[in-house]
Amino acid sequence: MNETVSWSNGPVPDERRSRADAPRFVAQGANPLLEAANPLLVMVSDIRRSARHADPAGLRAKLVAEIRQFELRAQAVPVANETILAARYCLCTTLDEAAALTPWGQAGVWSSHTLLVTFHNETWGGEKFFQLLDKLMQSPAAHLQLLELMYFCLALGFQGRYRVHEQGASQLETVRQRLYMSLRQYGQTVPAALSPHWRDNPAQKVGKPLPVPIWVAVCVALLLCLLMYLGTSLLLNRQSDRAFEDIVALRLPALQTQGQPPSSGVAPPAPLALAELLAPEVAEGLLTVRDQADRSVIILRGDGLFDSGADQIRAPLLPVIARIADAVEAAPGLVLVDGYTDNVPIRSVRFPSNFHLSQARADSVKAVLQERLSQPERVRAQGRADAAPVADNGTAQGRAQNRRVEITIVPLSKEAGQ
Repeated sequence: MNETVSWSNGPVPDERRSRADAPRFVAQGANPLLEAANPLLVMVSDIRRSARHADPAGLRAKLVAEIRQFELRAQAVPVANETILAARYCLCTTLDEAAALTPWGQAGVWSSHTLLVTFHNETWGGEKFFQLLDKLMQSPAAHLQLLELMYFCLALGFQGRYRVHEQGASQLETVRQRLYMSLRQYGQTVPAALSPHWRDNPAQKVGKPLPVPIWVAVCVALLLCLLMYLGTSLLLNRQSDRAFEDIVALRLPALQTQGQPPSSGVAPPAPLALAELLAPEVAEGLLTVRDQADRSVIILRGDGLFDSGADQIRAPLLPVIARIADAVEAAPGLVLVDGYTDNVPIRSVRFPSNFHLSQARADSVKAVLQERLSQPERVRAQGRADAAPVADNGTAQGRAQNRRVEITIVPLSKEAGQ
């Protein structure tokens, strides 16, 4: 597929144009999905730049109608139904985030009736958007239209789960650059960034001197922005635990790739014996091991591994993780690190919800394992909050058991390893 997209930046604004005028771009060429979504992408820019809106309910109704028109335009091309559904999910998520970050979108009709709830019966898509992106990037040539649409969502400011990560901005830029390079590799003409001409011309600004020094105004503005961010973050994450539970339970439909050969039977993987390799640690009560026919699961108690509300591994437990890595090194296969918490909500600036805490803890264990493994790419980490409890959260003892990190090793079959 060879798709081209031309951008119309327009002239530099003059005194007859308001700063609130949103940039417009026109998608043309061989990507009918992007062309069909163009009006909605323009609305993303409009919403992000609006500090006030007289009729949020009316705007929501307009967007609902425009999304339905997008579906009709895409079906008329035609575009595959599963691609249209995935694109609609991405557009709803992007529009909802743009509205949620405005003063008028943080409460009222939008907070309780998002576009994602209307079309997909989901409350937050900031995680699933990137799960879908990762899956599509496994075979980009088969999904160029949808990947290009997702790239434009990112270029318009969508951040999703990276908005609440400590180093989310740099991580998101890495994701965006990776997607950009992949699209360019397959001949897509996409901009590295949106038009630089969206800014007003400073030479045309004529105004009176400010009554206070500029640096004072800047400091006050930064302080207000910080307070607004903290308040917005806590507000948006008040109900996030339930949303993350829905996301963890969600399973994306398998995406068909072109030219995929039929699966062939493979020999079952050889059973692991991690319980024997980690027998000293098991005897000391530092961990438990379940060797099953198709996998082994190592369970670490969170109370001994981390301080309360923290994600840094306690120094005495680092040698234990190192010993686990040595045992895992001898067991080829995928290594899944799952972080779990109890059901007691956490509310802090760094960890707005239990999901963020469990993800950070899983990432900490993942980092230590990767340092000692010859193939660090085998390790994947996921935060699962209070999903899948192993004990009753109604008691202190049960909650302590539910605060844990599970390391699952799924061995490769003999054919897979050849």
